[in-house]
Amino acid sequence: MNKKILTALILNFFMVVSTTAIFASYFFYSENPLVKSGFDSLMFFTTDSNLVAALSALVLIPLEIQILRGKRDKLPRFAVVLKYIGMTAVMLTFITVVTLLLPLYDIKFLLLGTAFYMHLAGPMAALISFVFLETDSKIKFPETLLALLPSVLYGAVYLTEVVLIGEQNGGWMDFYTFNRGGYWFITMPVILGVTFLIAVLTRLAHNKFTKTD
Repeated sequence: MNKKILTALILNFFMVVSTTAIFASYFFYSENPLVKSGFDSLMFFTTDSNLVAALSALVLIPLEIQILRGKRDKLPRFAVVLKYIGMTAVMLTFITVVTLLLPLYDIKFLLLGTAFYMHLAGPMAALISFVFLETDSKIKFPETLLALLPSVLYGAVYLTEVVLIGEQNGGWMDFYTFNRGGYWFITMPVILGVTFLIAVLTRLAHNKFTKTD
């Protein structure tokens, strides 16, 4: 029995089931006053990053089952890279919550209830499975740029809604405070820099536990 793959499979099931259940719950109930319907939750990077991570986990589930059944020898490279992208996104969520949002918002809002999974448990499950368990392929340095895609795309949307359109014209309020004082041109590059650092460090850790190319 491949214990590493079995553990990864359990974590991936946990990620898919939890994210799906929480996202579905937004259509019936939400403590966030900005979320009037489930689709409104997509304005938050927390929701988007967890959905990307859950999608990567969903792709890996049947492949890991095949390995456990002896039908496959290793995980395909594309699946590992996809997990890398999802993991980087949710780890940015975790770091943003811990370093930037906790001083501004109530801890109950950020780390209790469904937020416990979205802000903490989900990111940790993605990190552990990618770094220590799904180690069939090393991540190449150019693939580090792929890990930036969710953050770059979301950043472009956030910048458009908050800065270019503005809340007064029907855009989003600056709920992440990235434009506090009008300094979006500083905070946005910093966020991308943090994302890149996450991608680089987790790539190094993953590759250290990966024996094959």
